[in-house]
Amino acid sequence: MDTYNFLNIPETCFIGSTIYKKLFYENADLSTSDKSLFTDTISKVTWLYCLKPEAINITTYKDEMRDYPEIEVIEVLIHKDYKLKRIAEIIMRTIPYPMLLIFKLEDKRQLYVAHQRTNQNDSSKNTIEDFIATDWVDLDSALFAKLDIKQMRFTNFYALYSDIVDAISIYKLSAIMTTNDNITGAEARELSTKIEDIEQEITSLRSKLKKESQFNRKMELNIKIKRLEDNKNKLLGGDRI
Repeated sequence: MDTYNFLNIPETCFIGSTIYKKLFYENADLSTSDKSLFTDTISKVTWLYCLKPEAINITTYKDEMRDYPEIEVIEVLIHKDYKLKRIAEIIMRTIPYPMLLIFKLEDKRQLYVAHQRTNQNDSSKNTIEDFIATDWVDLDSALFAKLDIKQMRFTNFYALYSDIVDAISIYKLSAIMTTNDNITGAEARELSTKIEDIEQEITSLRSKLKKESQFNRKMELNIKIKRLEDNKNKLLGGDRI
């Protein structure tokens, strides 16, 4: 697909098949609300590419924690921006392979990735680690220049997928602050998590502030919010507290 030429994936990996919603309805043990979410939000799910040893010169990877026999690239065409993280979770649990999941809404894209571990109690299931997602981006975004897989490691599928996850992690952080060229994916994820945790705490305190009637308690909450905002600004300024 010309739209995804930036990935530089060989044509031998192209699939281009529709994944019908029935697959998720029958295999994902969805609640009524989850089924409604799929019905009301998703127009079409397309299996774009399958990177596997027969199609690309990359070996599988398996250890006690992970089994990465291939990597999938899947596009989800949606009607609206609604509960995408929940949709991503359902799709990644139902199709238990490392995945670049691309939500498409009109001319914009939002990308989701997440490393996976083998469930120690049931090897047929996977445990999804932290989701990493971009905001909505246009196809001329600087992100896509970073996702050329031929600039990544072909050692094995775990190494390649780790490079994809790192590229998206660094881009996500660079969207909110200036980053240097030496920052690693792990450092970007750690810093993003600190900033997100602070933002969530500020949101919670502001909600309490709106409901608070006592002057002294309002002052205490305002002081806490100010301290958190100062900490966030230090992080955004490059101070890794």
